[in-house]
Amino acid sequence: MLPASALSFAAYSLRRVLMDNINELVDVNNIRIGHPADNVKELADAEESGLNLFFYNVGYDGYPADGSSADPFYVRLYCLISAVGHKTREPESTGSATERDVSKGENELRMIGEIMRVLHEQPMLAVDDEQGEEIAMLQVVPHTLNLDDLNHIWSTQGDISYRLSVAYEMTLAPVPLSQRVERAPRVGGPGVLSWGAMTRAPGHERDGLIDLRPRVEAVTVETAAADWMPHIASMETLADDSRQLHYVFPVTGDNSSRPLDIVIAGAAGSTIRLYWNLWRRKTDNSIEAWREDIADTEVPAVKTLAAPAADFTPSRIDPGNIDDLCVFQVRLPAEVGAVDTKTWQAVLTAEREWSRPDPANPASTLVTRIRSNAVMFYGERP
Repeated sequence: MLPASALSFAAYSLRRVLMDNINELVDVNNIRIGHPADNVKELADAEESGLNLFFYNVGYDGYPADGSSADPFYVRLYCLISAVGHKTREPESTGSATERDVSKGENELRMIGEIMRVLHEQPMLAVDDEQGEEIAMLQVVPHTLNLDDLNHIWSTQGDISYRLSVAYEMTLAPVPLSQRVERAPRVGGPGVLSWGAMTRAPGHERDGLIDLRPRVEAVTVETAAADWMPHIASMETLADDSRQLHYVFPVTGDNSSRPLDIVIAGAAGSTIRLYWNLWRRKTDNSIEAWREDIADTEVPAVKTLAAPAADFTPSRIDPGNIDDLCVFQVRLPAEVGAVDTKTWQAVLTAEREWSRPDPANPASTLVTRIRSNAVMFYGERP
């Protein structure tokens, strides 16, 4: 049995997106992957409308200049999506008792329109492996074929007549991808400012504080979408009781043992888990680099977002009006305060689980872990 690859995962992901978003596709088996000559006749003999995904070209895109043969290379996939319609009947107008015939050709136009709508609304295609882990993110863009190109493709399909089709390019798929691609590690010093030796003309000196921390704007999470992503920020309460939100925040002195105030936005009543990733330099100058998914008790902190009140919107973070109902306290990983810690960085993310029926097997459930943006804390032991 051939092993699955990034190419087959991408094809299946496209198939699943179309199945999940086009109501007329009632069975995943009505979306075939392969040559039109192999599939169109069977789709035409079926009782429901169907699609054929023909991946007719794979274009090599190379790999980064600093890569090696051990790194994945990247390809562009070209897919021709053909609609196979069936004759149906429907009311002539809303509320009408009379019906009219909807021809095969008209239903194929409707299917092509739905394909274009779905891929316009969802141009980024997440590719998951067999364990449901995201291994790549592809961009799906329209690819125009002229009549000569179409004629060349269909002339190779034997006695199969031309079907209304639309083509797309999926870019960039990493190959090989038998396991998750390891990205470059995060740097060990955030907010580093560097410049060359230079002098300024008299009167052009600049005094004041340069704040490199990203500014937190008002954020609204679109929780109506099934795959909504939680959003988090760190809250600082100043001496005058005013509040500020941050995505990057220094922890000074011996404050690493104190709880941190975190603002979380998402759907009311949803369960959120908080995870830490930790980087630290020890007193002997050795480095422990980015331990993943840890908490101070080795169990991720679980938070439940409050139910909405009349004046509370749990899906929104507003720096000008921070509601206490969306503020949670968490603690830094215990290693931050260890006696052998010299300097450290800790990245906090929130995660929710998105469960939905598996289109390929409605009796089973797919669970995808959706993580939020990241908030970074850093400091050194006194």
